[in-house]
Amino acid sequence: MSLIGLYCDRGELLLEIESAFHIVRLKNAQDSAAEHCQLQNLTSLTEEALPWQEEMPFLILACETADKTFAAADALWARNPGLSIICVARCPEDVFAALPYPFFHVVREFCLEQDLGAVLCKIARAGSLLPRWCTFQGKNELVRVRLKQVLYLESDRHAIRVYTKNQTQEADFLTLETLSQCEERLHPYGFARIHKSYLVNLYHVAKLEKERLTLDCGRQLYISRHRYPDVKLQFENYIRHLNFL
Repeated sequence: MSLIGLYCDRGELLLEIESAFHIVRLKNAQDSAAEHCQLQNLTSLTEEALPWQEEMPFLILACETADKTFAAADALWARNPGLSIICVARCPEDVFAALPYPFFHVVREFCLEQDLGAVLCKIARAGSLLPRWCTFQGKNELVRVRLKQVLYLESDRHAIRVYTKNQTQEADFLTLETLSQCEERLHPYGFARIHKSYLVNLYHVAKLEKERLTLDCGRQLYISRHRYPDVKLQFENYIRHLNFL
């Protein structure tokens, strides 16, 4: 189930969004994209009122003006960069003004039903691209982590070290699985083998160069020369898939 938050400070538009959302769900009752999405109203954007860090990764945001919507989005991303915000634009000019922002989707107020249908499909596809959790076999236990928190895996002699990052700190742990086993399991979800010793989560790649890549935490990892063409192609396809689903 994908729980979608809805914050709208205009009562009439709030009712229109709710109505359009439920119409889309009814029209697509046999489609899992609609069936597994649920709307929840939010009355505030304060940190105490926001439950989506764990269970609500999507938010429909519609403020009184485009400037207020963009300012609210910036403040939310500063606290939670992984939040997927769906911007509601009042007019074509607002749609163009929203383009520089990393919104998950822009919904046109004058095409609510059509655009919300596209949002549900996009959410379903994005969810299949990157599952929420991944489990690794440790020495005496199973270690369960959010897949988005995994930065990369490194072959450390006869052990595989998994590097992770949450909002406050970085950490690592050892898994008994081989790097090849991890690659086979994680490759469909955006992980690339860039070197015989490294398996990287492309979600965290900030910069890709011919001999190295830079993660969003600032760490640099070397890319094998013979692997670079495949890594570059995989990265381009991954970005295209995220942006245009």
